[in-house]
Amino acid sequence: MIRNLLSDERGSILPVVAMVVAVAFTLAAIALDFARYKAASEKLQTADDAAALAAAMTADRYVTLEIDMGEYTTCCGDEECDPCCRSCGTTVVSGLERDLIDNGGWEKYCCDCGGCSYTILDRWVEFRGSKAFTAAETMFELNRPAEMDAAQGGDARITGITVYDDRHSPYYPSVVVRTFGRVKTLALNFLDRFAPGNFDYLSANRCGQGGTFYYDLNGRWHRAAEDACN
Repeated sequence: MIRNLLSDERGSILPVVAMVVAVAFTLAAIALDFARYKAASEKLQTADDAAALAAAMTADRYVTLEIDMGEYTTCCGDEECDPCCRSCGTTVVSGLERDLIDNGGWEKYCCDCGGCSYTILDRWVEFRGSKAFTAAETMFELNRPAEMDAAQGGDARITGITVYDDRHSPYYPSVVVRTFGRVKTLALNFLDRFAPGNFDYLSANRCGQGGTFYYDLNGRWHRAAEDACN
């Protein structure tokens, strides 16, 4: 009966239908792999950007101040003390902006007779110690794409963190984070049977840059860092 079915006109179509179904299934599976890869790649970029921004936010703002210390109280007159004020002069100090200005730390340099004031001579930012690296790694782990998790057979990691804290660099002040991720394929690896290669994974490399800003001496925002990822 099967031989008759395959030999007549209707039976001759069965192999063609089977082939079409197999091809359609394969294409659908491959499309699913690429859809998973695209979604995971976008999530990897998001995780990268979040890591770079978190690292940039660890920057500390510094200032150099010239402080007119005002005047101090002393005695004037030749025979008896007639209280009067004399200039204390000026001093130059550098430190964290939040300590010297926001929290009023500059006032401890003032003398007791008043007239104290300060002028900002310089402003800049610095990335201290390992804070930027720790922040980037922590934020990346929180946003790691599920499709690239080891439990799914994938992989995602930070491959490089570059801190630009040289004031002469066009990328100052910013942090650049580079990442790598790969998704384990569900069907695409069958191509290894026809074209030797590595179709077990689809890989992506991403770059994110987080910048920080501060007011310059003219009270304007410091220019944004140039793009270090392109």
